[in-house]
Amino acid sequence: MDVSSKQIEICIPDGLLNGPMMCRWIPGGRGGGRDPSLSALIYKDEKITVNQDVPVHEGKPHIVHFQYKVTEVKTSSWDAVLSNQSLFVEIPDGLLADGSKEGLSALLEFAEEKMKVNYVFICFRKSREDRAPLLKTFSFLGFEIVRPGHPSVPSRPDVMFMVYPLDQNSSSDEE
Repeated sequence: MDVSSKQIEICIPDGLLNGPMMCRWIPGGRGGGRDPSLSALIYKDEKITVNQDVPVHEGKPHIVHFQYKVTEVKTSSWDAVLSNQSLFVEIPDGLLADGSKEGLSALLEFAEEKMKVNYVFICFRKSREDRAPLLKTFSFLGFEIVRPGHPSVPSRPDVMFMVYPLDQNSSSDEE
């Protein structure tokens, strides 16, 4: 499955775009509608490349693109919205590509160590047929279910939110 050709829906919480909950379609890889001149490389090593779109308007959230090199020919891509020391990632409908677990783990590590975010939120539609395995997988990775009414996420009865809290105090002790 070619992840770079998929579109990933990013849900942006209330207030981030000065209005009710909005969803924006973000291309899942290079090209396909993204203006590369508005994207800046913020990190690259042998396994992970991180680009951040430069917001066109002041005060808008930043869109961050993570690419994790699973093998020489396979990458796992994740797009996220960075706002208020939190990263928001919507899991696309359909089967997750091979290497997605490793890619998400690398994203979590990068978010904690390099971006210094406090929380990583994921969300996916409650109507997904694979909802139970997703809950199990993300719980195993350390995500917790976000209860409805939580102030950091929008009120969306059709969407399941999970959060990965990052302890910034312990990450500096491990270095």
